[in-house]
This record gives sequence, C-alpha cells and structure tokens, in this order.
Amino acid sequence: MREPGGRYLQLREYRWAGVGLEVARWQSGPATEGVCQLSEHLLLVTLGGVTSRTEARIEDGHRYAGADFPGAVTFIPANRRRVARHGRGLLDYVTIRLDPAQVPAGAGDGVEFIGFTNRVDPLVRQLTLALRDEATSGGVAGQLFVDGVTTTLALHLLRRYSSRVNISAAPTPALAGTRLREVLEHIDDELGGDLRLDRLAGVAELDRHQFGRAFKKAIGVSPHRYVLQRRVERAAELLTRSDRPIAEIALLVGMSSQSHLTTVFRRVFGDTPHAYRRATRHG
Repeated sequence: MREPGGRYLQLREYRWAGVGLEVARWQSGPATEGVCQLSEHLLLVTLGGVTSRTEARIEDGHRYAGADFPGAVTFIPANRRRVARHGRGLLDYVTIRLDPAQVPAGAGDGVEFIGFTNRVDPLVRQLTLALRDEATSGGVAGQLFVDGVTTTLALHLLRRYSSRVNISAAPTPALAGTRLREVLEHIDDELGGDLRLDRLAGVAELDRHQFGRAFKKAIGVSPHRYVLQRRVERAAELLTRSDRPIAEIALLVGMSSQSHLTTVFRRVFGDTPHAYRRATRHG
C-alpha cells in the first residue's frame, strides 16, 4: 500500500530486475497525510524544494518532526508502515524500491532494518543520482551497472541501518587463475547478451557481493566498466573488419541501439562509429 497524498505534478517510473525508480515533482497542501507499507525497501531522496512542516512515524521505530529539505533521505524498510503528515510544500525527489532479495544472503534471517525520515546520507544520495542518471539517459551503462549500484546500496543499508549495524566487511576473496579466465571468457562469449552480475558471480563461484570487489581487485575496474570497454572494443573490430550496418553491430555487442553505441563509443574513442570506420578504412 502506498498513498502519498498531495498531488503529483510530474512522475516518471523505471524498472530493472530487483529495483524500481521514480522521479517525481510532488505538491502537498496545507494538511496532507500519506501512508506507505510495501513489500520492498523504499528510499526517498529529496533533491529540491521544502515543506513548511513534516511529521512522520515509522511503525515500531523512528519519529520525525521538522520539514523536508534538499538532500534529505528517508528509509522505510520492507513491510513496515509509515504515516506522514505534511504542511504546504513542493518537492522534487527520487524514490528507489529495492527488492529485499538484493540484501546479501549472509545477512541472516533475523536481520532487522531501522527506518528513518529526513536524514543526511551522502552515499545514498550519490547512488540514487547514479540510478536516476542511468534511467533518464536511456540506459547507457546497462543492467550490469544497475546491479553494481544496487549491490552497493544493499550493503550500505545492511551495515548502517540494520541490527547488524557497523559490521565489518568480509575480506575480499581472490579471483585469479582459471576462475578469472573463465569469467573473462564468459564475458567475451556473451557480449551481445544481457550480462548480469549474478551470472558472472556464479561463474566465479562467489556471491554477487563478493564478486564485485574481487573482480575490481583482480582487473582494476568494476565489472560494468570492463564489460562496457570490451563491448566498445568488439564494436571497433567489427567496424574495421566488416561491412555490417552500424545498427546491427550495436546489437551484436549488447547495445540497445545505434544511438546507444554512438554515445558510449564517442566516450571511449572520442569519435562516432561512422567516423571511426571511415578513418580506419581510409587512414
């Protein structure tokens, strides 16, 4: 159940596996009441605007009395009820809905999350903006990037806002030799497909939360950055060695469209695929 009250002036919704995103402009009246209780963890980050007054209570937990303000972060754990009352205001905000299954399997069945309203958390804000930019750009970085962001977010919630608060990170496992080679070969074999963090972690025989750290330690960049680089390199090879249309090459290397490939290709090579093909053929 989610009844925010007030009135949406703008609302855009996006969805990936395990996570949803809303980018909204919302207006409250002089006495607006909202109720929220979801099966997902909900994070709300205020980007701009204020309310004259906000009072909120999360079931069996945090109470807040003050106002909404830019930079404020609200966390409502899954299956917990939050009631909020707002004075007059206008807010621009981003909401993340996170599947509880994204939390590390090693957290244990008894973990309890601690909700709150309107705190400052720079990391949550940074990760939220990263997902917003990915959504509004048309998905340039891809699902693997989203997987990495949500993994970091889930670990942060576990370590900062749960009954396992301040737990130390487990040692980063080694990823080398045959196992690393199998991961890299799998990436190259599946560049045109929908590579997912869970699948790569499975090849490495690690969970997704261990895998991201282990891969970066072994290769020097995150899985998403490595995959993006390999896709652009494969595209460059096909542009030079084949006469395939650029739109077809984009799909072959796992890009959603020719414009998607052009955006990423220009970022890496400083030129469009068409200009690169022309230069390498006639240079």
